[in-house]
Amino acid sequence: MSEAEGTPRALRISFEFHVPRAGRRNIHWSKVEKALDTITERVLGLAGEVFPAADKATVRGEWIYPWADRRQEYVLADGKAELVAEVDTVEAGPGTPRALRVSFEFEVPRGFRSVRSAEFERALDAITERVLGLAEGLFPWAAKAVMRKEWLYNWTDYPDVRTLAPTEFNTPE
Repeated sequence: MSEAEGTPRALRISFEFHVPRAGRRNIHWSKVEKALDTITERVLGLAGEVFPAADKATVRGEWIYPWADRRQEYVLADGKAELVAEVDTVEAGPGTPRALRVSFEFEVPRGFRSVRSAEFERALDAITERVLGLAEGLFPWAAKAVMRKEWLYNWTDYPDVRTLAPTEFNTPE
């Protein structure tokens, strides 16, 4: 048996609901929490039906303020990297877009060898439809939804956690 056989795999699906720049309306955290709770309850209820291979789920909800969002795209050819025009650069300040990010990660246990592509595609599609259907009522302030679907093979996972030197800003009180 190779070292990689039976390695845990995970199905991750993330949603971002973006508030438009011009949106000046204050969105209360209590409404965001209620929406997160509703979506979590509905997706976890659906997960056992559409992805029975999973034995663990991790749910992450974030209300994010991207004060700076620097994205650069490069074309790699002939050993050189050429910068493509910048996309979606967000400047800091009032009216900065906000987003609610919700991620679900369903982990397949060690030793479970066969998850067919069609199975996780059905799961992704079912979860996506459920969340987008809920979003229409729960996030009336959202102007755009971005979905990311990933099937992860965790062949290696070496977290590198380092404590940084203390400064006047990061030293605990």
